[in-house]
Amino acid sequence: MTAPSNTLPHKRLFLIPLDARPVCYEFPQQLAQSAGLELCLPSPKLLGQLKTPADLKALQRWVKQHLFEKEPVIVALDTLAYGGLIAGRVDNTPLETLKQRVDQFFAQIQTDGVYGFSSILRIPAYNNAEEEPDYWAHYGKQLYDYSEHWHRLNGNLSIEHAEGLPKEVLDDFLDRRERHHQLNQYALACLKHNKLDYLTFCQDDTGEYGINVWEAGELQKEITAEKLGEKAHTQTGADEVAAVMLARWLSHTHTAQQREPVRIYPVYSSETGKDTIARFDGIAINEITHRAIAACGAQRAETPEAADIWLLVHTPNNSKQGDHCIKEKADTNPEQHDVILEWLARGIAEGQPVMLADVAHANGSDAVLSEKIVSRFEDLTALYGYAGWNTPGNTLGSCVAMGVVRYLAEYHTVFNQEAFYKLLLVRFADDWLYQSDVRQRLRAEQNGNKELPDEGRLNVEMANGIALLKTRLGLDDVITHCSFPCKRTFEVEIALS
Repeated sequence: MTAPSNTLPHKRLFLIPLDARPVCYEFPQQLAQSAGLELCLPSPKLLGQLKTPADLKALQRWVKQHLFEKEPVIVALDTLAYGGLIAGRVDNTPLETLKQRVDQFFAQIQTDGVYGFSSILRIPAYNNAEEEPDYWAHYGKQLYDYSEHWHRLNGNLSIEHAEGLPKEVLDDFLDRRERHHQLNQYALACLKHNKLDYLTFCQDDTGEYGINVWEAGELQKEITAEKLGEKAHTQTGADEVAAVMLARWLSHTHTAQQREPVRIYPVYSSETGKDTIARFDGIAINEITHRAIAACGAQRAETPEAADIWLLVHTPNNSKQGDHCIKEKADTNPEQHDVILEWLARGIAEGQPVMLADVAHANGSDAVLSEKIVSRFEDLTALYGYAGWNTPGNTLGSCVAMGVVRYLAEYHTVFNQEAFYKLLLVRFADDWLYQSDVRQRLRAEQNGNKELPDEGRLNVEMANGIALLKTRLGLDDVITHCSFPCKRTFEVEIALS
């Protein structure tokens, strides 16, 4: 019998990301580098930025010039159709034109595998139009409430549920949703006709109930009815999905060589906290964990001894998850920190791959736990993944993707240590230093002033923490520069040279 191959069939992949934000553009690129892979992307200048859509004509030219050499491609269908994730939330293009743009992409490419992902239009529960149609500034919370009632009542709403909502606002809201949903159904038809090898529907910023939750359920029903469970799934989160699809491609390549899937054993800092309904995901943290493992092409191990990687998940202690953006602290305790520290110490001592997903808070890590980790462990290079950013879906998806990619890169002897350690540096500096600490202080000083903080001040605030992290990761010679890529304080870019 011929022995399974230990080599990867491709050294290069292509990615058309959601937009040019660092988590969508740079994170998957850095993750690919850590596996010895070249991930080719369009120039950021061609891509969207917040509500500004991508240059679709230039992007089509890029596709025609590059995607003909059989390398696999990971593609955000939102970018092909609307020009990006956020641009899609305000787009009014007719459905037939959107379908034509998707069809044009499939007609042009020649690849050895297409891993696509498409978002389910979100419904945020606040009055803010920064990433939504203009009317969201006045009617966002009402639309969220309407959507929640619609789902709870199976669409049987009375006129009172729309009271205070102008007809033109509600009509646009519902028409926009229907167009998005029909395009997602069309993407599923493309999968059935083998234009895609895998398809993920991603659902960001969601609650337990809503029209968006119903839409996700309808798509999942169709996936099940058409027996497409091996080729498609729905999940919460969006910005991390490109990295998840990279991990899934690597996992598929691994198992196609007659290898066993990567096995992951989750450990929670609180057995009650794992059942917390996550902010912005609308499902229990435990369920998000299981979905992230499956999305990356891995399997859940039943015991620590049976696992290839341990996944440490830091949760709130009960049903209250914190949120750094609204200065709401999670209910956590030192005993939970001890659980994480002891498992982390055990994994490092035994040479057991271990990764950490910190979801006690949304929009940043548990600063106290992070400080304990950085203080106690002088060498953090043994970590196979770390994340604590934005939503629990974002955190768990990106953390598991890191762990799976590193494990398989080591197995196939293509692991780039320096690239991975740099990725750990960025995640700690972003999720811990910036999101849970520096951002809070900069915003407090702004006191409602929308003028962007000075970039020099940002780098001064980040300097000491980054210096410590570089020591812990053996990257003392790396130069960092921090900036605000989207001209707002919500996200930071940590560039390395």
